[in-house]
Amino acid sequence: MDDRTDRLVSRARSVIPGGAQTGLRAQAYELGDIAFEAAEGATLTTVAGESLTDYHLAFGPVLLGHGHEAVDAAAKAAIDSGVLYGAATTELEVEVAERLVDLLPSVELVNFCNSGSEATYHAIRLARAHTGNEKILKFEGCYHGWHDYVDVSVYPPPAELDERNRSTDAGPELDPYPESDGMLSAAVDSTVVVPFNDPDALRAAMERHGDDLAGVILEPVPHSVGCLRPTDPFLDALEAETDARDVPLVFDEVITGFRHSAHGMQAELDVTPDLTCVAKAMGNGYPVAAVGGRADLLAQAGGDHESGVVISGTYSGSPMGLAAARETLDIVEAEDVPERVGALGDRYREGLGDLLDDHGIEGRVVGYGSIFSVQFGVTGEPRDYGDVAGLDGDRFREFAAGMRERGHFFTPNPYKRHHLSLAHTDDHLAAYLDDADEVLAGLSA
Repeated sequence: MDDRTDRLVSRARSVIPGGAQTGLRAQAYELGDIAFEAAEGATLTTVAGESLTDYHLAFGPVLLGHGHEAVDAAAKAAIDSGVLYGAATTELEVEVAERLVDLLPSVELVNFCNSGSEATYHAIRLARAHTGNEKILKFEGCYHGWHDYVDVSVYPPPAELDERNRSTDAGPELDPYPESDGMLSAAVDSTVVVPFNDPDALRAAMERHGDDLAGVILEPVPHSVGCLRPTDPFLDALEAETDARDVPLVFDEVITGFRHSAHGMQAELDVTPDLTCVAKAMGNGYPVAAVGGRADLLAQAGGDHESGVVISGTYSGSPMGLAAARETLDIVEAEDVPERVGALGDRYREGLGDLLDDHGIEGRVVGYGSIFSVQFGVTGEPRDYGDVAGLDGDRFREFAAGMRERGHFFTPNPYKRHHLSLAHTDDHLAAYLDDADEVLAGLSA
């Protein structure tokens, strides 16, 4: 270990809980202390001078690659004109809102914020105000941010799966599992949880709680547990049940938005939600997010003393983030970025799957577009969280450690995912598969 890394991480641990800004970021230390000082294209540089190909990409925002010249230039130009105004509007704010309305089929009005968690928080408040109800229905294995409204039943421990509430009155409903200490019990109790991809469970929960539901929220493709692909019967039930009961359907496209399609996963799946949350790839790493949707829902936050919903934030609509978003969205559409990086993702998945077969290792490679995950100890297409919870986390961490030693960086969390960017090339693919072949050979031995 490099002395500078040792000193820096030690200093971090003395002033920052766990030595990183979040527990998820601190998981990088599981494979040894590490600290970064630069990033360019698909490469991270550590303070020890080590170059690593980045498959983490900050949990996915960096779709065009680190330090994209045009995006950075747009952000810097915005800073030169004015860092923050905090009243009325700007031309840049209007342009990006218009862009989102044009790109996303469901969006008629837009409110900007700074993170995906803020976006889902605002969406749920809008839904509750519209319906006058408080309960939110979510799906096990879907992550919608850190706040009490939804940080429930994302990664229930395997032991919890054997103790699910399957009583006659609750049907296939699941006991809500709070993901954090300190959560408001009333918020947890107001969360209805059902398995993903289970139309019967969805219909039963809607029948039981329909008159009390404020909204239904989901990741259209849950990438917080690798990748679950929604089935047509599930999507049909989702649309039919929410439409029939006038319960707002919220698509959390924080991960999928603009990474899988310039028009969102909603366009790919041909489902029109009532509210949509976007962030991450929208700004290629700059802090920018938005909630958009039906005009009547967003109009509740109009600020005219008759609109009762408060959506606020001093830094919402930051010119720097919006300028980065405008440039990023233009590039995503003009250069068909989702198609290009998605095609590369197909080749990573195919190559990695072949290697698992070659080495006789039980596992699977899942993913969609530019996202992929290798999951050890499980096989078959996963349909819900129960199909993911039994994966072999220890073997994944061994794989992650071996790949990091050979210059490839991704989080050692076995539920998470690899991301690709426009900066990843065929050379990166070849190097990754060559090194994965060597690491997997060691694991099989």
